[in-house]
Amino acid sequence: MALPTLLFDLDGTITDPAPGFLASIHYALEEMQIPAPPDNQLVRYIGPPLRESLGELLGTEDSEAIERALELYRWRLDNGGKFEARVHDGMRELLEHYAGAGHALYVCTGKPEGVATEIIEYFGLSKHFQHVYGAKLDGRFCEKAELIAHIWEVEAIDDPAGAMVGDTVFDMQGAKANGLGTVAVDWGFGQKADLLAAGADHYVSSAAELQAAIDELIAML
Repeated sequence: MALPTLLFDLDGTITDPAPGFLASIHYALEEMQIPAPPDNQLVRYIGPPLRESLGELLGTEDSEAIERALELYRWRLDNGGKFEARVHDGMRELLEHYAGAGHALYVCTGKPEGVATEIIEYFGLSKHFQHVYGAKLDGRFCEKAELIAHIWEVEAIDDPAGAMVGDTVFDMQGAKANGLGTVAVDWGFGQKADLLAAGADHYVSSAAELQAAIDELIAML
């Protein structure tokens, strides 16, 4: 019997992307001549589907305006922003541990798949993952529930047992919709009460706690 599959969100879970994200959002809003909120308000947009976030920041439902802002954001991200990040403490060792133990690990992110792949490769983490899965540029797989179902289908995973590690309610809800165990990390961008309400089985504050929580879920699967 195969070991449980482990899914990891990228932004806020494996890496802290805030510097590059904020710079890219500022650039897009400036080019659209829209005043940017303070950074401590902008960070809450890290993780949720970006089209929805940009529509809220622009104060419009105009799809053309949203797509233009998205193009500007992606241009700034592609020109340096995507690598303005750091790997959270202990995550390299944790990923190495589970990959070495024989678990299939996948990145499951709302970030565009190509950009996410570049980031994972840039930080030397690709050796731990079977594949990086993310959103398509046409908007497909922006929702975590849809993306997780897609991973199981493409990878032909017969055993539904698995766990998702993430930092937002979207990670928790998407995993629960697919019958996966869930671990929420506190070093990302979600709030504890929201994450627990969204179905987090565990809420952890360190890589050591994360490993213990994953092990506990694995023992129950």
